[in-house]
Amino acid sequence: MPDLLAGTTVLAADTPPTASATGDASFDATSTTYTTTATAGSYSEVAVVFTAPTTGRVKWTVSGRLINSGTGGALLTCEVRTGSTIGSGTVVDSAGDRGPSHYGASFARSGTSRLLDGLTPGATYNARVLHRVTAGTGSFALRELIVEPCT
Repeated sequence: MPDLLAGTTVLAADTPPTASATGDASFDATSTTYTTTATAGSYSEVAVVFTAPTTGRVKWTVSGRLINSGTGGALLTCEVRTGSTIGSGTVVDSAGDRGPSHYGASFARSGTSRLLDGLTPGATYNARVLHRVTAGTGSFALRELIVEPCT
């Protein structure tokens, strides 16, 4: 993938729009594997479709309010797939413990970012927020996903 170096003429395809989505409602979950399933509350998927920039690099940022009913953890992450259908396509960045996490029984808002490279310039991808717990019941609220083109 070409870098956008000083003096490079920047074209529209070099910096496609930033994509973002939010899910304000609170929900509970008990799955110990990353999922989009809730056990109670008002779950809404937080997901975006984006176009890879000329560099083939984007930065995703996931944040949310997290709490666990006991000493277990509540975790969020981002999964990126090819294509424009949310949750479909070939996985290019799998769910893993790279997103925000909180261990404890009081709400904390946190977020993390990850640089993802190796995307095909101009191709369409979809990204969504997934959640899990290490034990107990996790509560999740105010989730946000931002995908930004990177130089």
